[in-house]
Amino acid sequence: MNFGIIRYLLGRILMILSGLMVPSVVVGIIYREPFQVLKGFLITMALCLALGFLLSRNKPNKDDFYAREGLMLVVLAWLMISLIGSLPYIFSGKVSSFIDALFESTSGFTTTGATVLAIEENVLPHSLLFWRSFSLVIGGMGFLFFIISLQPAIGPRGIFIMRAELPGPSFGKLESRISKSIHILYAIYIGLIFAVIILLRIGKVDWFEAILLAFGTASTGGFDIVPQSIAAYDSQFVHMVIAVAMMIFGMSFNLIYLLVIGKFKQFFKSEELRWYLGIIISAVLLISASVFPLYTNIKTMFQDVFFTTTSIITSTAYTTVDIQKWPIFAHIVLLFLMFCGGMSGSTSSGLKVARIMMFGKSIKQELRRMISPERAVPIVIEGKPVDAINQRSTTFYIITYLAVFLVLLALISIDTQDFTSSFNAVIATLNNVGHGSDLLGPSLPYSQLSVPTKLILCLAMIMGRLEIYPVLLLFFPATWRKT
Repeated sequence: MNFGIIRYLLGRILMILSGLMVPSVVVGIIYREPFQVLKGFLITMALCLALGFLLSRNKPNKDDFYAREGLMLVVLAWLMISLIGSLPYIFSGKVSSFIDALFESTSGFTTTGATVLAIEENVLPHSLLFWRSFSLVIGGMGFLFFIISLQPAIGPRGIFIMRAELPGPSFGKLESRISKSIHILYAIYIGLIFAVIILLRIGKVDWFEAILLAFGTASTGGFDIVPQSIAAYDSQFVHMVIAVAMMIFGMSFNLIYLLVIGKFKQFFKSEELRWYLGIIISAVLLISASVFPLYTNIKTMFQDVFFTTTSIITSTAYTTVDIQKWPIFAHIVLLFLMFCGGMSGSTSSGLKVARIMMFGKSIKQELRRMISPERAVPIVIEGKPVDAINQRSTTFYIITYLAVFLVLLALISIDTQDFTSSFNAVIATLNNVGHGSDLLGPSLPYSQLSVPTKLILCLAMIMGRLEIYPVLLLFFPATWRKT
């Protein structure tokens, strides 16, 4: 392990994080907030700059940077920015508990959207509300910004950071040069955010709320800024804009790139995309059949079901309807969507459609072998056979995911003594869904959980965001050996 380069890069990331707090200060100035609030950001920015300077002052002689360093950098970076990101809440005096501030910060940077704050009580001023939602954007595609900024230090080996952090089993190339690929991805991401903001403004949403809703939608994080979530906006246009945007942001950015440049044939050629859209359509039809007796207006029913389906599968968890009133069958379908997640290479969490597709084909392959043992039936995806290593890695990841889920569930249950609350909390944090996931019934709000439970859920959020393995490597002795 090259600890020198990791220390150096963490210092650079801290300095970048300091700059990313500037927009929140500007928002505070615009809304003429008390200096105490702005001071919280200024102190945090100063700490970031000072610590960042100390860590990155001396560039290491060895710049070896490979998969192990990439994995470790990503985990330590997410732990670090979650910790530093909690300081504005504390220094502003708006959140008295450090653990609550850490939970809120971790929830933002991991694009989970879970909260311990009472939104209806207007706890946070505009600057902190902006920082809270902006942390979703930083966590959603912020790693690309870090790679762009760190490019002179690590060069093309930044691909190791992308592989460590980008959700999903694989990462396809947009261009031969990584720096060009990153800039393209970021241009698409920012462009889509602006498009959502403009459409929400057309829907009569005020500028500040439109920006924050666009942040939550683009990152598939879904921090609520009003108590009723999206249901507070009595506009079918606004609901559909957010629903379609969530579905788009649940797609691979590689595919969105193909869509933007007009390569529609290649776009629809993606087998994972067809599975993704097929799962959404199937879920909408199944849930609609289940909730049909509850509605008098078919159009409203389909809009509510489509919105909820895209919200859950993309792990955004915005809501327009109280799903507690829906039948248990609808809850089971939503539970599957929560585990499934969006496409690989998107900002969504969960197992990912690519793994669900691979796992489904593996089951089909095994059934065919049972019928005809003498026949070799390979798994084919997009016309290419899948090797045994990829099949095995998919199966192992699903097994690891389930094992981690059960361990977290057991740990949380010790404290809550309530299976429903424990299950809802673990599935919401490990899949980065956040709130709106009380599929087994109402559960305790996060604010009422104990300190140890909140810390465990913070770990679950980071594991879900980084897809478990990088975090597990922290506990693997070989990871820490010097090379």
